[in-house]
Amino acid sequence: MTYLSYISVYLIYLLAITSLYSLNVAKLETSHTLIFNKYNHIIKRDSAKVALQNKIKIANNDSLKIALAYYDYGQYLDVNGEKDASIKNLKIALQIAKQLKNDEKIAAIGNYLASTYWEVGTYQPSIDVYIIAYKSAVRTKDSSQIAKISMNLASNYNYLGEYDLAIKYALNALKIKEKAKDWERICYHYVSMATIFKETNNIEKWEFYINKAYKLKDQENCASLGDIAKIYNNLGSISERKGQHKKALAYFDSLKVLSKEVGFNKGISAALSNSSDIYKKLNQTEKALQLLQESENYFSDPYEIISNNNSKAELYRLLGQDNEALSLVLKNTTLKDLYFYSMEHQKTLQLLSEINANLLNYKEALRWKDSLRSLENKLHDSKVQKGIEELETKYETEKKEQQIELLTTENELKNQRINAGLVILSFLIILILLILYILNIKNKQAELKQNNLRLQVLRTQMNPHFVFNALGSIQNFMMKNDARKASQYLSQFAALTRATLNNSTVASITLADEISMIENYMALEQMRKQNKFNYSINYDQDLDLDFIRIPPMLNQPFIENAIKHGFKNIDKGGILTITITDKKDWIEFIIEDNGEGFLEGFTNKDHKSMAMSIFENRRKLIRQKYKKDFKFEIVNLRDKHPNQTGVRITINIPILNND
Repeated sequence: MTYLSYISVYLIYLLAITSLYSLNVAKLETSHTLIFNKYNHIIKRDSAKVALQNKIKIANNDSLKIALAYYDYGQYLDVNGEKDASIKNLKIALQIAKQLKNDEKIAAIGNYLASTYWEVGTYQPSIDVYIIAYKSAVRTKDSSQIAKISMNLASNYNYLGEYDLAIKYALNALKIKEKAKDWERICYHYVSMATIFKETNNIEKWEFYINKAYKLKDQENCASLGDIAKIYNNLGSISERKGQHKKALAYFDSLKVLSKEVGFNKGISAALSNSSDIYKKLNQTEKALQLLQESENYFSDPYEIISNNNSKAELYRLLGQDNEALSLVLKNTTLKDLYFYSMEHQKTLQLLSEINANLLNYKEALRWKDSLRSLENKLHDSKVQKGIEELETKYETEKKEQQIELLTTENELKNQRINAGLVILSFLIILILLILYILNIKNKQAELKQNNLRLQVLRTQMNPHFVFNALGSIQNFMMKNDARKASQYLSQFAALTRATLNNSTVASITLADEISMIENYMALEQMRKQNKFNYSINYDQDLDLDFIRIPPMLNQPFIENAIKHGFKNIDKGGILTITITDKKDWIEFIIEDNGEGFLEGFTNKDHKSMAMSIFENRRKLIRQKYKKDFKFEIVNLRDKHPNQTGVRITINIPILNND
């Protein structure tokens, strides 16, 4: 070996040692990370345990608190998979509740403990505790709790093949729910009832109760997601029994879609398995086998494994693979849960008998045939069937009797309600008549007040000072031989007088009439003041003046004040502007002058002329009568703009078209 060869071997050795070290370090780091995460999880769980254990300790001598603390701890352990420890703590909680004779807690704790017993396969203690919980629930008269525990008992008995007891407790649960009109999870009860009849091969009753559940499934709180999945599954199975394969596949497809949307594996598995059965009947064996293999990805309980093994065995038989089929059904016999699923148990025994016969194992075939007959005799025992029928007949008879009793009670209540209604009606009629009488008096008083106000408005509009001044001005034009102006102003004065007299007696006038009155009044005042001011009335030309109705003569007092006080100390250059705007539910009038305005420190309260008092009273009456208010605002322009004089008044007068 040359010198270079030695060096090469040495370098390779170093490289290998370095790689191995790096790999070990990486593994060590990964291991540390996993240990750290696991340690963290353990710490969190331990801290929760410690908290719950401390809750038990600090309960002191309060027995109820101690019971509830053990109950909480038991539930925590159950959720975390520590079933034996959970049962131990739940038993302590139940024992304390029994010592306290607290039926409400006995029912709640007992129901949970019985369910936990069932999950670990301890069936008889589960039933015993359910019965204790049921009796306590009955004493509390909590119909919801009674029905829930009763149906749990029914499910247990159904699972164990004791169908007479199953139907007894199931019917009891239904009777309680229906009598109390408690529709919460009612679909669960109907589905459970249907399942019992399915197990005893009573197709008619199976379909009857599933259809009841189907009708209520979309009502609030009537069905959980699991209930809805079971309804679709049963509807598909019933359609399949009737040979309606297309309809059955549609139900199973609905079940699969619904279950996939919410990640409900049991629903997906059931949909695939049941669809496989249909494709088998349609002689599409490969498709059926493919669906069964796909369903295995969603298994969550022993029943699915047992049912799947039986279904696959049947398909393998059709494909001529009897040995594979035998292997699958023999697996079922090793599962203790097989004996609690009567239909699948029957199918397993039948397959074992038939497959062994095909494989010429006649001794084995006969042995399994005998086992099948024993099971069938138990399932189809005439006493059991008769007991079930008698129980259901009794239930239906009681239900009808309750309905008759209920109708009688309802009739009595109806008569009582009619009598009570007549008394109430008489009282209401007297009350209404009294209210109408009071309202009539108030309306007459309001009408009298309104008539007085109209007279006051008329007096302010047509006060002698204004009349004499207007007539004097017209006479002055006549003496100056200015017949045209004298005639014009006389015409306006006559129109204003006529309008004032007419409008003082009505509740509303058109906007056109209001503008005409304002224009005549300002023209006469302009003539009387010898043109010391100019005026303008501005409004949108599209405004429908002839169809909009408003209360009359609300603006005139403010126009009068603007002319009388605003232009008091000026000889010319006065400007009075009235802007009218449609604001949908009211008409906005803005009256603005460039006169002296108010003195410094002036407020609205300082200006209480007779005209203003009348305006306020009219405003109050309109608010009471029409239930409409309107904005009224006076602004001294100098307060907002130091270089500007005058006053701006904004009045929003309500439109009365619909009143």
